[in-house]
Amino acid sequence: VRTARRGPPVALEATPAGAGEGEAKPLAAKRERGGLGRQVEAWEFEAATAFLAERHASALCWVGGCGEKYAAEDRAAVLNSLVRTILSQNTTDITSQRAFNNMRAEFGAAKDGSASVDYVAVRDCAVERLAASVRVGGLADIKAGRIQVILRTLTEEQHGSCEVGASAPTLEHLRLLPDEEIKQYLSRFKGVGPKTVACVLMFALGRHEFPVDTHVWQLAQSLGWVSGKAGREQTYDHLNAIVPGHLKLDLHVLLVEHGKRDGHAATLLKKAIAAAKPGGECKPGCKPESKPVVNVKMEAVI
Repeated sequence: VRTARRGPPVALEATPAGAGEGEAKPLAAKRERGGLGRQVEAWEFEAATAFLAERHASALCWVGGCGEKYAAEDRAAVLNSLVRTILSQNTTDITSQRAFNNMRAEFGAAKDGSASVDYVAVRDCAVERLAASVRVGGLADIKAGRIQVILRTLTEEQHGSCEVGASAPTLEHLRLLPDEEIKQYLSRFKGVGPKTVACVLMFALGRHEFPVDTHVWQLAQSLGWVSGKAGREQTYDHLNAIVPGHLKLDLHVLLVEHGKRDGHAATLLKKAIAAAKPGGECKPGCKPESKPVVNVKMEAVI
């Protein structure tokens, strides 16, 4: 069984593909010079959020994103949030939700009521059984292996042993830690990158984080919030530093919804932002004629 990487935790400062850990500072300097994108003013993010909230109002009825819709019982356990976000990688909302539901049906809820899933059973089972339960979500063998490594590592660290039947692992202690320590703590696990950590911080812990998935990334490029050459992790690094904290949750959820339903060209969104520019003159046709999108019925989260 593979174990988590040993040694000092790795900070989540995004680095260009192929760059070493020591190259984080040049990236920060590049951001300051505007190399990843222009310095977007707060009113632009506010205008985007207001337009998208009107167009995709139903999206804000859910606390979700990063490929999943979180039920209240899942937000109550940080470990649920991490596992669900891992299952959401490289798949759709529907299939990741089914994968989590199937795992819960296979292993049951935690006996002490602390989590939606019995993570002792998940940790101690054969990896093939876990993979079979989440097969619908894709990359099942990889995701199952990574989940078990995390559970076993946490158990060893918290209880001194990972024998079958050992006490359940938990991540509830993260609620008391500052953001940067949480990033370092979680990012040491293989398969837990900046987006996954940002999702846990935002959705489970209520922190001011701005996860960047494919939809957010491509829309940010279309809007000129980052350059067309910026990678997804560079986009996270740039936008997480400049999007106002009180807008991050809603804007993330709305951009994801907009990308799914309207694509990434962002024509209407650009017009809405242009029309909202302080002191600007709105020329004929600059105001978007947008009606709320009627969303299809979403699957209930059990």
